[in-house]
Amino acid sequence: MLPGSRNHRELRYSGLALVALILTVGSLLGTDAGAEEKPSPVVHQFEPIPREAEKMTVRRLLSEVLRLRFNGYLQGSYTQNFNNPSNRINQLRIFDVNSNKFRPNVAQFVLERTANGGGSALDRLGFRVKFNAGRNSSDIGGVNLGPWADFQEFYGQYIVPIGRGLDLQVGQFNALVGYEQVGNPYSPNYSRSYLYLGQPFTTRGISATYEFNKQVTLSVRAISYINSIQGDMHHDPLVEYMLMVSPSEKVKALLYGLIGPRTGAPGTPGGMLMLTGGYVSWQFAEQTWAVVEAYYANQSNSSAISSGKNARWEGVAAYLFHDFTNKWGIRLRGEIFEDAGGLVTCQGTTDYHQRTNVCFGATSGAPSPAIAQTLWEVTATLEYRPFSSVRTRLEYRYDKSDHNVFQLGDRATSYQPTLSLDLVYLF
Repeated sequence: MLPGSRNHRELRYSGLALVALILTVGSLLGTDAGAEEKPSPVVHQFEPIPREAEKMTVRRLLSEVLRLRFNGYLQGSYTQNFNNPSNRINQLRIFDVNSNKFRPNVAQFVLERTANGGGSALDRLGFRVKFNAGRNSSDIGGVNLGPWADFQEFYGQYIVPIGRGLDLQVGQFNALVGYEQVGNPYSPNYSRSYLYLGQPFTTRGISATYEFNKQVTLSVRAISYINSIQGDMHHDPLVEYMLMVSPSEKVKALLYGLIGPRTGAPGTPGGMLMLTGGYVSWQFAEQTWAVVEAYYANQSNSSAISSGKNARWEGVAAYLFHDFTNKWGIRLRGEIFEDAGGLVTCQGTTDYHQRTNVCFGATSGAPSPAIAQTLWEVTATLEYRPFSSVRTRLEYRYDKSDHNVFQLGDRATSYQPTLSLDLVYLF
């Protein structure tokens, strides 16, 4: 890239903007802000004491009496693709699709009331509404209000007083299937894995969860709608399940599955999907832990290129995490993924509001031709947390395919190296 080129200027200005944003957040908001599950109020020391006392009273009323919680996060990023694709798209990516360009990923806002299984009938009622604004919104696949806004989750909750409490939810929720979750600022890496391409993002229906004891929990969902890389146009009924077993505080095993009819590739009738897999996490030192995930999926009468019309995809991914200090950490990921029926990968178009899961040869109106391929990738992410409310991630990723599905300039190639800088502010 020439020093005076447009791409270089965009990278320099975007990098300066991100550095300025980090410094601004550090100087103005250098306080503890929790995660989505553990929000905490930001206390401004310069405010008069009476005003602060009034605010704390309101917070206490909302959080302790009404049990209402409001939280969220802001995320922006820049990704440099060293292949410099002429269409400015990172191939086979989901949320990090913009090449050599700053991306305002998402502003997420969550309002929820936590249900209390040990209280009265009113205490057992809860709800969650999760709203997203930003470029990720069109890819998350919730109730899209437009290309820049959607509702990712919305559900009502009631804990039935049966045994330890049967947790019922009705609405739309994040999928049970998969280690990596949609719209989660705590995902180990900035980019999503190839395994994620073949999994649901969110599902809609009725969910029932029961904790048998502290070691065993079962969740089952009857769903009629799936948001994912593959569209679900027929609203066919499916079953999603998850069994979590925690033999100790440091080891957790989770089995998941998805069963039911789904649409197939254009020109095929579609058929029964059976996806089964899981992951194991193990914390083998105070600041070091690992995760291994694997799954197998098969869908009949859904492939346009396999001889038996059968679509099959499977993969395995391994993660290794280590925190050097409470501010610095490294996250490593390696995986292999096979799309034997050409149903999961290369399904995106180059349209401005899509660009997800794109391969070389796609146009604004049609994806590239279906292809059976095997993919590999390795990712290394350096994470720095200057404050508990701010997370920065510098990620290098190298993609490889046994076919020329990536783009080098304006021609096809089999590899893709990228470097991303991601900034998240939690509130």
